[in-house]
Amino acid sequence: MKTVPLLALLLGGLLAGNAWSAGESAAIRNVIVVPMDQDRVIPGQTVLVRDGIIARISDDDEATIPDGIPVIEGNGHYLAPGLMDLHTHLLTEDELTHYAAWGITTIMHLGGTGLPGTEVLALKNDVLDGKRFGPMLYTTNRVFDGQPRLNDRSLEITDPETARTEVRRLKEGGFDFVKIYNNLDRAEFDAVVAESRAQGLGVIGHIPRKFPALDSLSSGHGAIAHTEELFFTHFGGPRSTGAEMNQRYEADLSRLEPLLRALSANDVAVMPDLSFTFTNMLMWDGMELILADPEFAYLNPKTGSMWAQSGIDRRDNIENFILREQMKYELMLWLTRRFEDAGILQVIGTDAALPGLFPGKAAHRELTELIKAGLTNYEAYSAGTRNGGEFIRRLIDADVRLGQVREGYRANLALLEGNPLEDIRNARKVAGVMINGHFRSAEDLRAERNRLRDRYGRLNKLGERADLALTHPMPRAALERLITESTNETDATDVIESRITAAGYGAAYAGDMERSLSILTLNAELFPESAAAWENLARLNLHLERTQEALDHYRRALALDSSLDSVAEQIRQLEDVR
Repeated sequence: MKTVPLLALLLGGLLAGNAWSAGESAAIRNVIVVPMDQDRVIPGQTVLVRDGIIARISDDDEATIPDGIPVIEGNGHYLAPGLMDLHTHLLTEDELTHYAAWGITTIMHLGGTGLPGTEVLALKNDVLDGKRFGPMLYTTNRVFDGQPRLNDRSLEITDPETARTEVRRLKEGGFDFVKIYNNLDRAEFDAVVAESRAQGLGVIGHIPRKFPALDSLSSGHGAIAHTEELFFTHFGGPRSTGAEMNQRYEADLSRLEPLLRALSANDVAVMPDLSFTFTNMLMWDGMELILADPEFAYLNPKTGSMWAQSGIDRRDNIENFILREQMKYELMLWLTRRFEDAGILQVIGTDAALPGLFPGKAAHRELTELIKAGLTNYEAYSAGTRNGGEFIRRLIDADVRLGQVREGYRANLALLEGNPLEDIRNARKVAGVMINGHFRSAEDLRAERNRLRDRYGRLNKLGERADLALTHPMPRAALERLITESTNETDATDVIESRITAAGYGAAYAGDMERSLSILTLNAELFPESAAAWENLARLNLHLERTQEALDHYRRALALDSSLDSVAEQIRQLEDVR
């Protein structure tokens, strides 16, 4: 039997860029296994992984490790399934490193915001091929919405045949599921469900608002992307936060029983996503609570700019909004416990990296939120592990085995310094991560994150200089000098562009449309090869009802990036109106 010392193994990984050349086979020795088949642990175990699959679990004193298999010393740590965050919006590729460092080994990108689905699909394949270390990925492309669509990057599904065609396109493109949104009509919803079943795709997302919630939940809606959807639909919570909002709203809790029957009878899964609502309230209390979080230093500056332009303080009627968030949050906590008691499949989903929700860390916020809802440590950790595996089997891939430390299951594992079944916060104490058999120590991941942090620090200083330049009496000249000085810094121009974009949107949110138009026009002129700059300018012009200008700018964006399907669709709609 041949073993490799852990130090040598890790040094080899740092030099080669992988933990070892094969990357998919190893033995993890002297661990306390947290199998997640029930509320228990098994001490003194050796776990043999071959080709990314758990091949054998045996007592340390009975284990045999084949020659040539690298050995990882577990040092008595807990070996548990890695966590899954099944509701994310991947904004930048480097978020994969942050997810892994927090012990997240599987994520699902729900589209609508963030990277285009085609880019996420490419990342997914890189991870599976061992070219990129990060969580396993599942993704959709564009979100299916009705009329009017609520996001200009969504597909506006106007008839059943279009619905069926677009579902087939998703399948042909290699995507994993369909995401639906608020304004789908019943006929289009039924067509989406029927074609999704024919193509073997699950239907996940918001509950359509145009017909009763129980109708969609009984007719093929496979998973609810937020428990808050039930507040807005089945429980009749206020949708508007305007002056007319009912500030004395109370949920009719007698509506629980028919809801439980519909969810149970139709195997509908639920993502509580408590962390999203809690974080909204936290940001209102003070955005500095987010900015002071040590994790903020690891946030890509472009994401930081997005948070600044779309944070909670941008909401209209903010007091009513926060009052509604509190109403919603209390109902969501109550429903989460009731769903657990009823055996409804609940999984972790966080909406990271929307404002305030750090990639990776947000999943741990969700774990503590589940405890606040009354779940046990085992029930909460199940939501992020074994339940996630069952979710993926139901809605994405019936053959995959994830979410347990069990022979025949994929080796997506977290080596933890404490037992999460004793204290859920122990899930944060990550000593190492294995994904598809590839291992990284916490030290290795920390070093990679620190390199990102240092680069982001330089870029954030550059962004601050861009903010200052915008206050200059001659901002164009000041920004041109800054761009010229920054050409040697990777991603420098992206950060400058994102800060100018944030300032433009900030002016619009403040009601100064003239300044917003001036800033976004300057942005497009400074970055004439940026499709995003022209698209942002087009959006503002469309909002200002400057239709011809919007059309011209959308055409410019599409000429620069022909893959922008949503821009092409917007152009067609504007041309049809004319």
